[in-house]
Amino acid sequence: MPLDDNSTISREPDGGFNEEYCKWCYSDGSFVYTSIEQLTDFLVGHMSNEQWPPEQARAYFEAQLPKLGHWHGK
Repeated sequence: MPLDDNSTISREPDGGFNEEYCKWCYSDGSFVYTSIEQLTDFLVGHMSNEQWPPEQARAYFEAQLPKLGHWHGK
């Protein structure tokens, strides 16, 4: 997720920005998705299309998401 402006960056409970995550994954000091599988299912459901079939999208997210800081080592 590109974090190129303040409208997509998440915030902490005190209102400060958390520039590591978008506002749809992290909000008010908490992660929205409790498991990597839940996030993968959400992303596949919303981002796959005719040019990027669900199987291909799932394989991509299953390879990439574990590299992100929140999921790394879980």
